[in-house]
Amino acid sequence: MKFFRVIAFDLDGTLVDSAPDILPALNQMMVALGKAQVNLVQVQHWLGNGMAKLVQRALTGQLEPDCCDVAEFHQAQELFIRFYRQTNGSQTRLFDHVPDVLAQLSGLYTLALVTNKPRQFTEPLLRHLGIEQFFQAVWCADDLGKAKPDPQMLLALSAQQQVPIADILLVGDSENDIFAARAAGMPVIALSYGYNHGQSIAQSQPDLVLESFSSLPDSICCLEQER
Repeated sequence: MKFFRVIAFDLDGTLVDSAPDILPALNQMMVALGKAQVNLVQVQHWLGNGMAKLVQRALTGQLEPDCCDVAEFHQAQELFIRFYRQTNGSQTRLFDHVPDVLAQLSGLYTLALVTNKPRQFTEPLLRHLGIEQFFQAVWCADDLGKAKPDPQMLLALSAQQQVPIADILLVGDSENDIFAARAAGMPVIALSYGYNHGQSIAQSQPDLVLESFSSLPDSICCLEQER
């Protein structure tokens, strides 16, 4: 048996349900631009690739936007940032069992957060939800200018912690997490309940798919026994 040394977590869709906070901010942005509002299911499908991509998807109504007016995009992004500062944390909730499992794992491993959410929203949210103390490292997409599925944040985490990439396990909820982990060369566990563009996460072939966060400690042990 070979133990993992670091467990890295995605944030939105893995630890927290943040779509109810993002929806009103996006709709305030859309109203300010004279555009039709969006709904919660659309937001859930659009999350996962960072703020810029989310704004582009809202402006175009497309998961893979063909094009976007540059000036309108920059205006929209500024509006979204302003409105999301007001809503961030107001309706976001931790998924079931998250605090207890993080507390349990923090006594056994170094825990890290690797998220596509900008740092200006990540740190206040962690404090608001009372889970910031569990993470010894926090990497956000704007730290490096690279969002998952790019593996750069995971590679930076490995270098920062001086831990081989194969000794880090990623826990996420979307194909972006799976692709980033595979590109970095690390194992990955996926939660089935998160944001994955409306598709089953099993299609992206993580090492394990979990229905509940409470299953994570036992699942980590299973992977360690196979190493």
